[in-house]
Order: sequence, then structure tokens, then C-alpha cells
Amino acid sequence: MIYVLTRVMIVLRRGTARDPLPRLAAEPVPAVVRAFHPAPLPVWNRRHTSPVGRFLDWCRNLAPAAAHEAYVRSLIHDAWLVEVEYATKAGERIRACLADVIPGGQLPRFTVGAEVSVRYLENPRTRLRADAVPGAPATTRCLLADSLTAVPRAGYDLDGVRARVERVRWSEPRAGSPFLGIMKFKTERDPFDGEVRGERRSFPADPQGIWAALSRPAPVIRRPEDAPLPESVQEVRLWEDSGSFARTQLIHAPVFWVCLPVAAIGLLWFLTVDDSSDAGPDGFFWALWVAAFVWLLVSVGVLVHRLNIRREDLADHERIYRHGVLCTLHRAPWDLGGGEGDSSPTFIALDHRLGDRAARRIHQALRTWITAVTAVDTSCLDETLPAERLFGTEAKGGWYLPFIPGFGTSEDFAAHQWVLITAPKDPEDPQPVVTTVPRGKTFQRMREKARRRAARSAR
Repeated sequence: MIYVLTRVMIVLRRGTARDPLPRLAAEPVPAVVRAFHPAPLPVWNRRHTSPVGRFLDWCRNLAPAAAHEAYVRSLIHDAWLVEVEYATKAGERIRACLADVIPGGQLPRFTVGAEVSVRYLENPRTRLRADAVPGAPATTRCLLADSLTAVPRAGYDLDGVRARVERVRWSEPRAGSPFLGIMKFKTERDPFDGEVRGERRSFPADPQGIWAALSRPAPVIRRPEDAPLPESVQEVRLWEDSGSFARTQLIHAPVFWVCLPVAAIGLLWFLTVDDSSDAGPDGFFWALWVAAFVWLLVSVGVLVHRLNIRREDLADHERIYRHGVLCTLHRAPWDLGGGEGDSSPTFIALDHRLGDRAARRIHQALRTWITAVTAVDTSCLDETLPAERLFGTEAKGGWYLPFIPGFGTSEDFAAHQWVLITAPKDPEDPQPVVTTVPRGKTFQRMREKARRRAARSAR
């Protein structure tokens, strides 16, 4: 217990990179460049500097720590922290270092005295000590504004913001903010001060250039002609709840749990009426009555809550039927890795109403971009991406889907399936609703069942 408590205290003191970043200022502010500082190396590049560590390095025939650090720095590239000074809304002047690490080749854009646009964190608290040595880099951090997404970065340095040490260096500089739309910030819109994921504002591998180069795509896909559009809301409900688990969990199971306390109360009533003793029921017997009524109240409350959830699900099914877009499904050239060595496929969805030429161009542009991204930064492949966010309004009607309900490993995927994609209710929610359309005998059986239900409802 002492060891566990000690570890918890150490983690709380040092912080963790799993926490969201502090709340970000709504608007960028101008800042003046004041100084440059060599960016420290990531922790994993440092070697032992204690006597025991140097002895172990000597036994393993490794270079000394200082020489190894210089060698690693020469392998990576020049990386610099740019110190700036800005004014907050309250008029307070703050000196901070850009969390965006700037490569040496980009330093002429940040000459001392030049003005840049930054977005500051509204809570400047840091886990590092205040600057004690003259000339030391500032411990506070700020971010380059959205308008400077074209500036290449060598990595990022968030030391002191969430944890005492949080540094990342990339093998090659790349354009685009590593924070905006990628990391999580606290925001005033969430009443519980929770994590809110922003919208990614920059993408690697130059998707605009890829789209422009594919003005005449090759015919690499075949699309089915018969579109299985849903005939009724009942059919969409069967697609969404193909195993009938939702109806069981939301209706049948709560009703069963309500029947149990009702049966218990009936048994207690029978025992009370049938009691022939002169003393009457004792205190334990009345405690059973109270427990049975509490059980009944809890069960009824759960049933009402589940019925409200079921009502919301039915409303969602109606919305999917009215506004869902039927799309063909194609395999993407990227598999998401699992935690135990397995992988799951990713997909490209195309609106079935698109013309052949537009569908081929969107499909080939997404495949080319995904292939290019896998060699640079795969973090953006964990989220659903409409093609129009990557390539512009001309690419409307395509989606990259990292996950689809109903699919497991790559072996479970059959080419050219269908899905319904429905825009979310909340405009700030980037994740659409994806409904898998069954195929083969399953599709025919569900359609016949939906027709029978519709016929009974019409009577």
C-alpha cells in the first residue's frame, strides 16, 4: 500500500500527458519574438549520467552520455524553442515559448523583434519552476495560430503544461499544427469541464496536391447497380438491431426485473395475511417489506429510463431513414492495429448517387492520400473524415471510415457492401452515424419481416 500510494503521489506531482490541455484562448493575439533556445531532446534519447549508468554503458560498449546526446542531435536535425512575448485580454504581459518546435531552416521567419500570431492557454500554470537563471527559456507555453499551419514543425515541446517532461521530435519536419484538432482542450462549453476534441485544421501528405493531380483518374473500381434503399423505418430498425439485443436490454430485461419485486411483495402479502400468531410480524419482516418496495421503485425507475432510451433510438431510426445516404463500401489500404497483434480493416464509402468519374476520382484520391499518410503520421486515420474536408467541396460524397459496426477482422470483410451514413444531430459532432446494410439471405429475411410489420401497422 505504501508503494502504491507513493507511485500515485509521484504521478500526480509530475502530471500525465493523458489530461486535456488547458483551455485555449478563443482568438489569436499578436506576439513579438524575443529569443531562441535549443530545444531539448526527448527523454528517450538521453542516456545514463550517474556513475552506475556510465559503468553500465562502458560494459555494453556504448558511447558516453554527452557524446551519445550530441550524436542523436546530429541525426535528428536542428530544433529550436522560440520565445515570444504577448499580452492577454487583461493586459498582462507574458513571456512564453512556442510549443511548436521550429526547425533551424525556418528560423529566418522568426527573427528577434518580428511579430507572429499565437494562441495562448488561458491557464498559464506550469509544473516547472520559474525561470531562475537569466537567459533560461520561459516555462510557459503557447501555440502558433491557425493561419500559420504551413510553417513546418520539428516536433512539439509541452514541458510543464500537463507533465514535467513531454517532448516529441519527428524524423523530418512537417507542416501543420500538432495540437489544433488533434489534442484535447478544456473548454467553457462543457459544464463539467471535460475533454472536448477540436476539429482538425491541417492534414499531412498534401491532400490538395493529390486531388489536383488526379483530374483524370483511372477506372480502378466497379460499383454495383442495384441500390438496396430502405423501404420503411421498420427495416432500418432491423438493420440497427439485427440481433434484437437492444429490444431485450431496453424493454424485456427491465420488465422482468420489475416483475421480481412485484412477486416478492405478493409473497410478503400472502405471509402477512396468513400469519396466525398473536405477536404479529416482527421487525425483520417489516424490513423485508421496505426492501421490496425500494427494489420495486428502483426497477420502475430503470424501466422508465430504458423506455426513454428506446424512444430516442426510435427517433434516431426515423432520422436515418429520412436523411441517411446510401453508400458503397470499399476497402482502404490501411489496417488499424489491435492491442494483441490483430488488425481491423478501414473503409472508403462513396455515395451511390455519384457519377462514375467523380466516384473514381474520390476513391483514388482517398487511397493515394491514405497510402501517403501511413508513411508520415497515422494519428489522423483514427477519425472519420469526409472527403470534402480533405480535398474541398468537389469531393463531396466520399468518406474515410476507420470503423464500421458489424465488421471484425480483415477476413470478415466482403468487397462492395453497403452502408447508410447519416449526418449527426449536433453540428459540432464530427462523427456521422454509420448503419451497416445486411446482404444475401439476411437482407431478404429482414425485408420480408419489415414488410409484414408495415402491413400489420397499416391495418
